[in-house]
Amino acid sequence: MDFLETTTHMFSEMAPWQGDVRDGYFPNYLGVMTKTAFVADQAPSNQLLPVDNKGTSAPAPNFSDGEVFYEQAAIHRAVQDAKGEFIMVELGGGFAARAVDAHAALQSNNPMPCRLVVVEAEPTHFEWAKQHMHANGIDPDAHWLINALVGNDTLPKLFLLGKGFYGNSIVSDGHIEQLLSNLVKGGMVEAAMGNLLRHGNCGVQQPFDVADGVRNFDFGFVSSIPLIDILQTLDHVDIMDIDIQGGEAEVLPAAMKAINKKVKRIHLATHGMELHKHMWDLFFDHEWMCETDLAPNSQHQSQWGSFETSDGILDLVNINLAAT
Repeated sequence: MDFLETTTHMFSEMAPWQGDVRDGYFPNYLGVMTKTAFVADQAPSNQLLPVDNKGTSAPAPNFSDGEVFYEQAAIHRAVQDAKGEFIMVELGGGFAARAVDAHAALQSNNPMPCRLVVVEAEPTHFEWAKQHMHANGIDPDAHWLINALVGNDTLPKLFLLGKGFYGNSIVSDGHIEQLLSNLVKGGMVEAAMGNLLRHGNCGVQQPFDVADGVRNFDFGFVSSIPLIDILQTLDHVDIMDIDIQGGEAEVLPAAMKAINKKVKRIHLATHGMELHKHMWDLFFDHEWMCETDLAPNSQHQSQWGSFETSDGILDLVNINLAAT
């Protein structure tokens, strides 16, 4: 059987999770509890995993669930192949949804010591990651949570600040010029500059075009950490989940030597067709195997259903480390 057929069969044989759910939370098929407030505005994947209308039963994902199906498939493959110690890195971690899912899958399917590395730049989402871990029996202090932007240097970057939206990104030079113009026109330069110097953020809401339309954001500086600095501290990485809003264009090529040496599997969300192709070429040139290649903003069909992508999906396997 091929990857898709094997994965579909695996999930179809899993009994739905059933149990009691505390107020303000919902479960997934692994029994992971997520605070409803974390996804009230936008779910970190295209859609949430299904839950029955009473909120007490949750089946495993199927092909029609789209991006989240492939996220979970990558997690399960990594969990099944892990040996000795399971290590996961989540870049653009949001509230650590995928890291916590991986922890739950590991306990159920292949128990062993576990280390989770979650990198998230948005301050509120970073605090939510700690809360999400606590709610699911994970001590954040036993893992490595980094409140920073993954990049190629340690220089602070101007970043979109705002909770509940998971497409926050670096503010480009062109958008900085527009922000300055807006602040001048609105007579807010003095207030914004005072806030920026005292607190590191402008403290004013400004409109910004994002994938689902125009949203209001604050703007502030966040720390940056090179991916190489993260990877060099780890013995290996069983899976690296990456959703960094186009940052993959600069971050991954600069870190390929370390990635090739340490990382066994990558689940990568790509942003735009040109960047999707560039990422495919990058890993092909480095002799990685591509298990899943689904273009962004396109319709995908199989005998098990259909769905439309927003981000592109690349599931990549380091064949030089596959047997380790």
